[in-house]
Amino acid sequence: MHPKRQSVRRGGAALLMAIFTIFMVSVLAVHVLSTEMSQLATVRNVLDYERALYLANAGVHHACAELEANSTWRGTVADGSYPASGGYSATAVDGIGSLVVVTSSGVSGSVTRTVQATIDP
Repeated sequence: MHPKRQSVRRGGAALLMAIFTIFMVSVLAVHVLSTEMSQLATVRNVLDYERALYLANAGVHHACAELEANSTWRGTVADGSYPASGGYSATAVDGIGSLVVVTSSGVSGSVTRTVQATIDP
């Protein structure tokens, strides 16, 4: 009768080992998924940050093109769906002397970046 008790104990130990292994694999999978989601959010934020800068620079270039066509032009240019995601708005105003100050804001996602340029037309 003694050998039978050992086999019952071994069967219980195998079940406990299987449950422990499944638990550890599940914890590892949840950790990997959580880390990947954080990394994807970081990548999305970095892309929005850089895109907003490019859009703000595009606004400065758009205002410069207007000034090149007409050196007395002062006003606002916009493109995209500003102030929503994916656009810019640039304003040209008189600065000191003959200088023109162009301020442009670019928006991408939840990020807004502003660029200011002083131009001598």
